[in-house]
Amino acid sequence: MTDFTTAARPYANAVYDIASNTGTQDSWGDALANLAAVVSEAQVSDMLNDPEMSKQQKGDMLIKVLGDNLSEQQQNLVKLMAENGRLGIMPDVLDQFEAARAKAENKVEAEVVSAYELSAQQTDELVNTLKNKLGCDVTLTTTVDESLIGGVIVKAGDTIIDASMKSQLDSLALSLGR
Repeated sequence: MTDFTTAARPYANAVYDIASNTGTQDSWGDALANLAAVVSEAQVSDMLNDPEMSKQQKGDMLIKVLGDNLSEQQQNLVKLMAENGRLGIMPDVLDQFEAARAKAENKVEAEVVSAYELSAQQTDELVNTLKNKLGCDVTLTTTVDESLIGGVIVKAGDTIIDASMKSQLDSLALSLGR
């Protein structure tokens, strides 16, 4: 999937400002999650890419699909994004909104990719290290990628720490190749 973070950020920030000022973060989070799920469906995605459908028709279609699950402000977001041809970046808007919410709540979601399954003790140590480094609460998800050979890659917000053997070997090969 293409990264549309830059295009999604203004929408997400505007939505987060509205949600935090009105105390409707949960409602907006749910609406964005529903919208992201709908635009990610293959049939809907095909319709959003159909050049024969007008931008307004695409927005109206999304509003119709979600019906009463969207407030008037949320429907206005759909109309604005449709008008700007940006409905397809809704999953990125959701990600950016959730990141803004986590930042405001002093929380961060971190993803750790390791060559092997981490033990509970290793996971706890990693959470504590990240908590101290980032200065906020950390929720950790882990995945295994055997191609890393050894070590880990940690992604927490804008921070990426690549301590994998694969990365170190690639760096070595690059320096030897010169």
